[in-house]
Amino acid sequence: MRLARRAGAAFLGLCVAACSSSRTTTAQPALTTPPVPTIYAGSIAAYLKAVQDPAKSSVYDPTVRIVSLAPSITEIAYALLCGRELVADTTFDDYPAAAKQLPHVADLSHIDLEALAKIHPSVVLAVHDQEKEGAEISERLGTPVTYLPNRGIDDMYADIAGVGKACGAEQYASGLSAMLRAEIAAIAAKAAREPTKPRVLFLLGLPGFTAGKSSYLDDLIRLAGGVNVAGNIDQPYPDLSGESVVAMQPDVIVVSHDVPFGADVRSREPWRSLTAVRSGRVEVSPNDDILERPGPRIVDGLAWLEKAIHKK
Repeated sequence: MRLARRAGAAFLGLCVAACSSSRTTTAQPALTTPPVPTIYAGSIAAYLKAVQDPAKSSVYDPTVRIVSLAPSITEIAYALLCGRELVADTTFDDYPAAAKQLPHVADLSHIDLEALAKIHPSVVLAVHDQEKEGAEISERLGTPVTYLPNRGIDDMYADIAGVGKACGAEQYASGLSAMLRAEIAAIAAKAAREPTKPRVLFLLGLPGFTAGKSSYLDDLIRLAGGVNVAGNIDQPYPDLSGESVVAMQPDVIVVSHDVPFGADVRSREPWRSLTAVRSGRVEVSPNDDILERPGPRIVDGLAWLEKAIHKK
């Protein structure tokens, strides 16, 4: 589904050649385990800015060669200072900037097995919904594939722990999760002080693709102090009919940045029948990745969402 493909659902400091050369021509460096860095005392934004320094590394083991099949996994790996262990990712991986320099061996629905085989990964990290692609990797290449969950917000913490375990950075994973939990709790506490809980439709695509029950975005809407109008639908990402959208009558419509929801669309049914459209309560995401990728930047996304749905 679309969000899973983006989020990876759906998804790198050294180039592959350099890693291969160092293993054959030089002795392997001793493993190091530095203490959790003092940057954990700061905010998530300051932390993410700090760890973009490619010279930083937590526990560097040159025998660990990780391929990420989801942009969210890649972001988490960099946030855990495991960029040097990442040797390939997907064409959708674009954050941080170093991720764009890695060899791309997948597009979240297709795996280039020939390119992957040449990289000699020690493990492939994927999300659930990628079992078909992962099975092909393990069966044809014999490379172990670890699947990480990608439904609710609690799965994000499981992903952080899973990536931390894969690259030997468990301390960093625990610290990052603790920081995220604290900042998310602070935003949720602020939202809880609002006098109302607006009914929110999160529009991921036309005609009515949205977030339902037990989805990551359903959790975000709740934490931001809203009520998901599709939250009683027992599907993570249902596609609603026009009649269903009109019957729900959301107070606020949050629209993914790349969804064409201009004046021409809003003037047609079912959208023109919605109070949220007629009153101008349509909020367009400034950056889909900070909302729809379950990773460290979610604090920015949640802070924006809280302000957007409670806009006076």
